[in-house]
Amino acid sequence: MKSPDPSQGSPATPRTVLVTGASSGIGLACARLFLARGDRVVAQYRSQPAPVEALAREHGPDRVVPVGADLATEEGCGRAVAAAGRPDILVHSAGIWNDGAIASLQADTLEEMFRTNTFSAYYLAREMVRTSDRGAMVFIGSTAGERGEPGHSHYAGSKAALWGLVQSLAQELAPAFRVNLVSPGWVRTPMAEPALSVDGREERVISGVPL
Repeated sequence: MKSPDPSQGSPATPRTVLVTGASSGIGLACARLFLARGDRVVAQYRSQPAPVEALAREHGPDRVVPVGADLATEEGCGRAVAAAGRPDILVHSAGIWNDGAIASLQADTLEEMFRTNTFSAYYLAREMVRTSDRGAMVFIGSTAGERGEPGHSHYAGSKAALWGLVQSLAQELAPAFRVNLVSPGWVRTPMAEPALSVDGREERVISGVPL
């Protein structure tokens, strides 16, 4: 008989979910969704503990485990996974975005972008495979990684690289792990807010959405 997949749980079988970038935006929304389902959430943050600590107060320390870690480092990724023990699900939502016209792009800006958005995905996946026998991984990409984004080639490149990682891991780790990429368009989050407020960009984005 086939053993149950922990990623297909229900409120009767709570799962351990590691959510990165859980202090704001998509990551915080994902953390709340899993908590509503009855799961246990290990909520990673880098520099803003308050929203994660608020979740822990609301749901209790048995349901929410805050973990501060810099995912731009291999050590930080290891710390996040270790805090989860044997996670059933990884939702990697942490990431950064900033301006970077190619003519003025500095090496440290490029390196930080790829360490935070891309290298972290490799390290987190590696550590999860080392600690868990099966489960699910969901990486948050971007439509910029599919079609590019002028003035932000470093960001688009960091997200495009996730496509190769996810397609490779989906084959390499099946059937024990399901690996998927979700590429949202513009979402009103603290990270996106400054960009949406510049030069009528929000209006242009909305005009391109059919529904």
